[in-house]
Amino acid sequence: MPDDPLSPQLAHIDALIEAGDFEAARAALAGGGTPGPRVELLRIKLGLADGSLPAELGVQRLTQLMRKDPHLEGAKELYQRAANDAYAQRRSNMAHSHPPPADKPRSK
Repeated sequence: MPDDPLSPQLAHIDALIEAGDFEAARAALAGGGTPGPRVELLRIKLGLADGSLPAELGVQRLTQLMRKDPHLEGAKELYQRAANDAYAQRRSNMAHSHPPPADKPRSK
């Protein structure tokens, strides 16, 4: 099921985040509106952008969000950015990001 385009209000909040106007974006998000995956995605994006949400925690929250709505527009891109940031900050590594390979049966 394809996503609907962002509502004008959410598109405005996204533009505020992109422009670096974090206080206005935070106020707009706190102003109410319908909670849902898109609002949560914007909250995560804001937290990552202003530094109030550590990248590794953002990765976890985005993973949970994408499990609920795997087709959420923009979530995958934000996840990739957060994962790269966590790795660059040495707060994550490939061993923590992916499960270990399955054990191979030993042959006799």
